[in-house]
Amino acid sequence: MVLRTFRVPDTIPWNPVKYHVRIDFSRDRDSCPRIPPAFVVSHGAKLCTAGLTCILGLSACGAAANDRQQVEQVYDAGGRLQLLKLDSNGNGKVDTVSYMDGPRIMRIELDGNEDGVIDRWEYYDADQQIEKVGLSRAQDGKVDSWAFYTEDGTLSRLEVSTRRDGTANRIEFYEKGVLARAEEDTNGDARVDKWEQFEGTRLASVSFDTKQLGRADRRLIYGADGTVGLEEASGDDGRFVPAGQPAKR
Repeated sequence: MVLRTFRVPDTIPWNPVKYHVRIDFSRDRDSCPRIPPAFVVSHGAKLCTAGLTCILGLSACGAAANDRQQVEQVYDAGGRLQLLKLDSNGNGKVDTVSYMDGPRIMRIELDGNEDGVIDRWEYYDADQQIEKVGLSRAQDGKVDSWAFYTEDGTLSRLEVSTRRDGTANRIEFYEKGVLARAEEDTNGDARVDKWEQFEGTRLASVSFDTKQLGRADRRLIYGADGTVGLEEASGDDGRFVPAGQPAKR
């Protein structure tokens, strides 16, 4: 029996980057691979009670010490590990699937509410760190947005496929976890034609490229008092003037 302990923080964030727990695929005495705790606790350490020290008891061939936990390993014809399937509470439903390339985690898919529909996708880079987290805004099992985090687990960028076709056409940029600006391709020509700027939590302005020039030529300004003003580009120098004023020559 191989026992590994870890401590789960009192407050478990939705983003797992900061508290991801991982050990490598070293071998036991009988040469059976260990199940990586990163796979078992990926979804907010759902197997454990927050604030308690949890013990992952993994038998030499991957069976969980907790009788309720069920882990299935799937290998290819050459004996290379391809999948890890986890039923974390033993209710007969697989809620976490890890796609493996031998000892490397490629992607983890999670069904947090166990409705049979995937609602979270975790993508790993070559260093076995989370590269991005996919989400389904419609909660229908179709990924349509991808979140990127800093090393300390703070959201830094969100890429969104507003047309839900697998291609991100809107990118939101965050500063210290707060939305600061966004850019979007609204007509599908692979060129940004809409820009949003935020001040705190307030939308301050939205600029548009209505002439397909590759730069904004119109802008809506949203005042803190609720007023809205329309501005137009005065030339190609990035300056704007209130709509109706003569353009700069």
